Amino acid sequence: MEKTVRLLTLPLLALILAGCGKKEAEPEAVGPVALPLAESSLTTATVRAIQPAFEHPGVIEAVQHAKVKPEIAATISAIHFAAGDIVETGQNLMELDPASYQARLEAAEAEMLSAKANAEQAETNWKRAEGLKPKGYISELDFDKAKASRDVALANVAKAAAQLEQARLDVAHTRIKAPFSGRISKPSFAVGDYVTPAGQPLFELVQLDPIYATASVGLKNYNNYVILRTEMEREGVEMPEIELTLELVGGLQYPHTGKFENWSHSSSQSSGMITGRALFPNPEGLLLPGQNVTLVGKALRKTERTMVPQAAVLQDQQGYYVMTLDDTDIVRRQNVQMGVRDGADWAVREGLEPGTRVIVAGAQALRAGTQVAVQSNRQQ
Repeated sequence: MEKTVRLLTLPLLALILAGCGKKEAEPEAVGPVALPLAESSLTTATVRAIQPAFEHPGVIEAVQHAKVKPEIAATISAIHFAAGDIVETGQNLMELDPASYQARLEAAEAEMLSAKANAEQAETNWKRAEGLKPKGYISELDFDKAKASRDVALANVAKAAAQLEQARLDVAHTRIKAPFSGRISKPSFAVGDYVTPAGQPLFELVQLDPIYATASVGLKNYNNYVILRTEMEREGVEMPEIELTLELVGGLQYPHTGKFENWSHSSSQSSGMITGRALFPNPEGLLLPGQNVTLVGKALRKTERTMVPQAAVLQDQQGYYVMTLDDTDIVRRQNVQMGVRDGADWAVREGLEPGTRVIVAGAQALRAGTQVAVQSNRQQ
């Protein structure tokens, strides 16, 4: 019996030992799967010459807009213009009845003559007192009185001169003249109306030549422009000269070019915009305040820039970036600084070398470090 058990145990032990010594086959290591990327989804950053241009909706504004009121209170005696007339600087537009102011002028002239006569007499008495005092012929009190009388007489002359000047101004103000050249509104009053400085304007006058075209620009673009200009000035590089033109309603081209004048002194907090002004000649009066236009700007000389399609440019909290492929077809993120747009392309100021492969389509679905396999159209 014992022998039988031993014979059965030996084969069983051999099987157990054999099983313990045998190793299972390990699975082969598998690398990351390359994601397919169509060749048509790629482009190459290239350097080419561009002529930067821009378009902004704009509005025409008058350089000067005056609401003319009278300087004096009087009755209108004559009106020398009609609504819509083009008037010139200094042109006589309206007359007020000068009768009462002419009388005040004559009275002021007479007062001036009297004051001068008194001053001459007081000056004579003062000089006489100066000669008598050292000899003891007049008292100290009489000497002081002569001096005071002379001073009062001179003060009266100055007062009379001021009143005379005011009277002359009042007479001059009976003629209302154009403060500048422009188009005039209809008169607010008729002949015979009594007008005062505190009342409504006599008329409105708008300067038409030259005239402003204003356009609102986002603060981000404005800041980029100022920073770029500062950098170029620091490097001794001149900003490209810009030619400004206008497109009128209906696609008509305005025949005159303008020049940039200034930026607004403040920005709109609600819209995040700032207003720029361009000055245009307007000899024919074609441009009118409130008219909608398109402000078009174009650089007069070309410049070379690294360009990529706008579709390739992405943006997040860090700023603008593009997704690129390195020499091993691995996706890389490259932060960039963008410049001007030119059609469907966008200039890259910094962050991207010419010749770099840039992902145009599907870049948002790819992460930096991803291995891709570029497929040609035939493979697709």
